[in-house]
Amino acid sequence: MEINPLIPIGSKIKVDKSRIENLLPDKLIDDLPQMINGEIVDYKMTDGMGIGYVLITNNNIRIWIFNSELNDQTRREYKIEDTNRSYNKKTTDITFGNYKIDYVINGNRNIKTISNPVNLINWIIFTLKDIF
Repeated sequence: MEINPLIPIGSKIKVDKSRIENLLPDKLIDDLPQMINGEIVDYKMTDGMGIGYVLITNNNIRIWIFNSELNDQTRREYKIEDTNRSYNKKTTDITFGNYKIDYVINGNRNIKTISNPVNLINWIIFTLKDIF
């Protein structure tokens, strides 16, 4: 699995206003031009579904954007691809409200690798380092 690289902090990027999915106040949306130029000042993590960019626009407005909201030119320049691959929904999935996403699994799923005590200890250390 190839992970999209993050755009470095301090980079100048362009965002298409029509692609903004975040709920922004109407006054803020009205103050933004159709093609937003700005500088990335920070990263912001969502609830586990991705990383967004904190952007300062040319008129000093701070907004939070995602890869899907970037201008096509910026996406090509930083080689950013859309990694959200949707699952083809069956009619039973739609009627019961089950929405599934096709995740790409990174790593070895061989049972010998998974049950190896060294890998288990490394996994425990990796998961507990955020807690303690």
